[in-house]
Amino acid sequence: MKIEIKSPFFKCEEDENVFFTRLYALPGFESVMGNGGSVYLILKNGSESVVVKQVQDICDFWNTKFKVLDE
Repeated sequence: MKIEIKSPFFKCEEDENVFFTRLYALPGFESVMGNGGSVYLILKNGSESVVVKQVQDICDFWNTKFKVLDE
């Protein structure tokens, strides 16, 4: 599954570290990369509904949006 997270804003370096630590801890995490202000998250398939809820929680905390690009 590939997810695009639009332009997260970080208050400081520690804030950014916490954001990425939460992404790394997602079930099925494979990789993450940034491009043009967006963050692209690659996850193994399985438990999509659980992962989508967790990504929503992360995005809500950092006041950003996401979309699933492919499953």
